[in-house]
Amino acid sequence: MNYKIKGIITAIGEIKTTKLGTAVQQLHFEQEGSGRIFYPSALGTKIELLQDILPGDVAELGFHISGSKGTYNNVIIDELVRC
Repeated sequence: MNYKIKGIITAIGEIKTTKLGTAVQQLHFEQEGSGRIFYPSALGTKIELLQDILPGDVAELGFHISGSKGTYNNVIIDELVRC
């Protein structure tokens, strides 16, 4: 299932490589209204979405949650648009 939320980017992590060799970059994202904190990850080519984004930017985050538990530990970025 895909979700969309609006909020503020408070930090952007460095690009790292997983054990399987996939590039990954993580955001620290605070949802507007609820203040819920997400740590979504951009994988592979989705890292390009983060090139023009800076901490402090208000953005709309499109994401899905991987894994069967449905926890917010596996939030994968599908789209990110600065507002």
